[in-house]
Amino acid sequence: MEKDGLSRADQQYECVAEIGEGAYGKVFKARDLKNGGRFVALKRVRVQTGEEGMPLSTIREVAVLRHLETFEHPNVVRLFDVCTVSRTDRETKLTLVFEHVDQDLTTYLDKVPEPGVPTETIKVPRIIFVPVQAATLL
Repeated sequence: MEKDGLSRADQQYECVAEIGEGAYGKVFKARDLKNGGRFVALKRVRVQTGEEGMPLSTIREVAVLRHLETFEHPNVVRLFDVCTVSRTDRETKLTLVFEHVDQDLTTYLDKVPEPGVPTETIKVPRIIFVPVQAATLL
């Protein structure tokens, strides 16, 4: 619902910085003004709507995100809220409010060491190495 020309998302969340952009919209770091000022991630997407309203694919995606909350897994980002504003008869602005994580998956994977034992610490027993070395000479 809109009040004074502002959507519920605009009233409750204060954008601090843009943290990403994709084909369907932008992601912002924002402060949740009604929940102690915690940081959240706002994913703002423009959805093309038809005579039937919101596309079924969009409704399914939000339903799946809501269902993921039931698992309460520490490695799954939580969806806190969903806000919509009809911009025109053909377009709706959808705002998905997620738990904010300080880094993205690519940054995390770059920092994390590969699983297993580092190759420089592996010592191949001579009993295995010599026959393998001989086989490569054939």
